[in-house]
Amino acid sequence: MATEARTSFLNWDFASQHVQVELANGEYVSGESTLVLGGPSKLDMIGSGATALEKTQALYPIGLLQALTIGQNRQVARLFEVGSKRAYFVPGRLFANFQANRILFYGPSLMRLLYAVAPNPPGRPFEFQREGGAPTPSSIVKTPGAYASLFPTDIRLQPGYGEGEGGLDNRDFYISLASELFNIPFGLCVVFKDARRRTYGAFYLEDCMIEAHTLGVDANNVVIAEGVNGQFDMVRPIQVQNLKSASGTVGGG
Repeated sequence: MATEARTSFLNWDFASQHVQVELANGEYVSGESTLVLGGPSKLDMIGSGATALEKTQALYPIGLLQALTIGQNRQVARLFEVGSKRAYFVPGRLFANFQANRILFYGPSLMRLLYAVAPNPPGRPFEFQREGGAPTPSSIVKTPGAYASLFPTDIRLQPGYGEGEGGLDNRDFYISLASELFNIPFGLCVVFKDARRRTYGAFYLEDCMIEAHTLGVDANNVVIAEGVNGQFDMVRPIQVQNLKSASGTVGGG
């Protein structure tokens, strides 16, 4: 017997049925089926829609992420008038912020990954799939021209140092927030899927700026955690139609 759709309080039966009867186990969206990627400051720099996300090499996945929190706050002014108890509401400006936490390991640090598509980073360029040998054009992270033009040609204060040839140098460890590199905003792309690998939705945070970076060392912890928090301009929803994983967007490095 088919389950009757819950259309109003007239056919509501709290003792025997859920409120949303169309939901089934396995259709939940969780952290394990969510992907966060670093990219250029604006979505239009790489194009919008599923096709752009599938084919671009200007988005890099951020692994070992422990938490990502996004907040949007909008000011609302309440106005009264003489002769009435009722109020008017006037919407104000939007203030949006983010916070990200990640485990430190022998690999790119959190701030290095947030600026994965920045032009001319110290050390080797990022590769989506490291298989040894010289990188190929199809494996290297691409910097959109519109994004590259925002960066200075000469960075006086280095954010850190990258991996050298043969892996004998620092391992892409960015630590100095005083660097001019962090005067340029970046973007964050978030893609959600459910447990059945169906795409639920995606969005892009434009013009993200880091306000604070923290790194904590504790004798009782077996790992070192680092985190950033900052502000961004706005959320750009992405219309995703049958978004599929592509080698240019989900590989690690």
